[in-house]
Amino acid sequence: MKLYYAPASSYSQRVLIALYEKNANFIPLEVNLFDPKEREQYMHINPFGKVPTLVTDENQVLFEACIIIEYLDKNFANKPVLIPVEADLSLEVRLLERMVDIYVNTGREALFADSQRLESERGGKEVVKAKRLMETALTLFDERLKTRTWLLGEQFSLVDCAAAPTLNYLRMLYDYNHFSHLTNYIQRLESRPSVAKVFNSGRDQMTRMLSVLKYPLELGVTS
Repeated sequence: MKLYYAPASSYSQRVLIALYEKNANFIPLEVNLFDPKEREQYMHINPFGKVPTLVTDENQVLFEACIIIEYLDKNFANKPVLIPVEADLSLEVRLLERMVDIYVNTGREALFADSQRLESERGGKEVVKAKRLMETALTLFDERLKTRTWLLGEQFSLVDCAAAPTLNYLRMLYDYNHFSHLTNYIQRLESRPSVAKVFNSGRDQMTRMLSVLKYPLELGVTS
C-alpha cells in the first residue's frame, strides 16, 4: 500500500494513527500541496488535490480518511477493531466521528480563520455560531468521558483516530481545560504510542506553517 499524506494534516494523521494501530505495512509518500508542480502531479492520483490518499495493493484509490480507515479495519483484522461489527456500536462510532468533523473541526476552522482577521473584525455571527456548536459537542464528549476511557467506551476506535489530531490542534485556538474529562482524555491519547508517533512526526511541519501566518500561533498553546 502507498499512503500519500502531509505530516501536519489532521486528516492524514487520522489515517496514520489507524495504520500504526493495525501495524500495517505501507509506503509513506509525503505530498507538498503548496508546490504547484507537485500538486499538479498529485492531482492525477487524487483529482480533488487533498490528502490523504491510499493506493491499495490492488491499485484501488481511496480518498476520504474515514473511508480509508474503514478499508484498513476490514482488511487488517488484528485488534483494535476501529469500527465495531455490532450494529448499535457501529452506528454510534459513525455518529461520534461525524460530530468531531461537523461540529468540532468546523468550529476549529472557524476560530482559525477568525484569528487571522484584524482584531476589530473578529467575532462575527458565523464564528459565534460555529463556536457554540463546537462547545455543545465538546460538552457532550466531556459527559461521555466521565465513565469511559475512549469515546466509544473501553475500545479505541475510529472516533478516537479522528478526535486526536482535531483536539490537539484546537488547543491553539480554544482552551478546553474546563472540560476536565476531555482534558484527561487528550492526555491518554497523547500517551498512546500510535498517537504520540503521529504528533511527533507532524510537529515540525505544523510549526513552520504557523510561524508564517499573519498572526502567528503556537502549537499546543491555548489562547
